[in-house]
Amino acid sequence: MKKTRNTRQRNVILDILRESGNHPTAETIYREARRVIPNISLGTVYRNLNFLRDHGMIREIRPSEGGSSRFDGGGTPHAHFHCVRCNNLLDIPLPAEIGHLEFQGMEKISSVDAIDLHVIGSCSECASTSGA
Repeated sequence: MKKTRNTRQRNVILDILRESGNHPTAETIYREARRVIPNISLGTVYRNLNFLRDHGMIREIRPSEGGSSRFDGGGTPHAHFHCVRCNNLLDIPLPAEIGHLEFQGMEKISSVDAIDLHVIGSCSECASTSGA
């Protein structure tokens, strides 16, 4: 595996993600990063987000229909709920010991390393405003 260096840009992007609780888009991260590194480019932000995602340091959450990907800085194990009406993205806590979860058909699986669950629907706030 090719050795990579830890860059200032990557550290700033990772800090923004870890401090953010709202699953920002790459464009939002770019605007925040420019406050710290004024000459950072959007391409640099995308390359670093891809690197961090590929190395398991962050998660990319892709919307169900259109829209921009959102990014999550990690933390405790959790799934995501995406409201199709207001586009809000909420965390759903998961048990810390995911390796001990059991579902139908698990006998065909030898181990579980991660769960990536994306629940799609309407949040309670949107449902109450629409009368649903």
